[in-house]
Amino acid sequence: MMHGRIRLLASALAAVLTPAIALSAFVLPTQAQAAAPAPVVSVDHAKCQVHAVLASKEGNAGIPKELKFLETQLKDDEFAAYKSFRLIEQKALKLDRGKKTDVSFTSGNRLGLRLIGGDDKRLDLHADLSSRSGTKSLLATDYSIEDAGVLMIRAGSYTHKDDTGRLFFAIQCVRSK
Repeated sequence: MMHGRIRLLASALAAVLTPAIALSAFVLPTQAQAAAPAPVVSVDHAKCQVHAVLASKEGNAGIPKELKFLETQLKDDEFAAYKSFRLIEQKALKLDRGKKTDVSFTSGNRLGLRLIGGDDKRLDLHADLSSRSGTKSLLATDYSIEDAGVLMIRAGSYTHKDDTGRLFFAIQCVRSK
């Protein structure tokens, strides 16, 4: 009698589980498709603003209004030693994917930027910054940054008019159509 109950229980259990297993075979691919990553977004164009900034340990000018967009970076520990900041020059660039865009600054530095690509939140770029004499490279790198993020590059000591300090280049790019 015990074997009859076990056989009956096994048959009942099989009858209950078989449709569930068969159903899961049809449901799981649908769930897997729903969890699939979104299609890759192609970034073909970007607009960049490049600011040449002189950071000085002299004076108390602070951060001028034309550099307020850099306030978070300029108040960081890396810049704590500097008391004043001055915009030396600003350049606007349009980048097309795969094409290098070069620009020269009054400091003598040359900057090359190339849009490599990106996704829905980040831009992939390549930057080349030369020394003022153009004889050596200060930076040559690929980097990935959030859309509208800022890359700061230190370019050494510099004197502009009567101000002496460290020259920095702030590069900010956003995707465009």
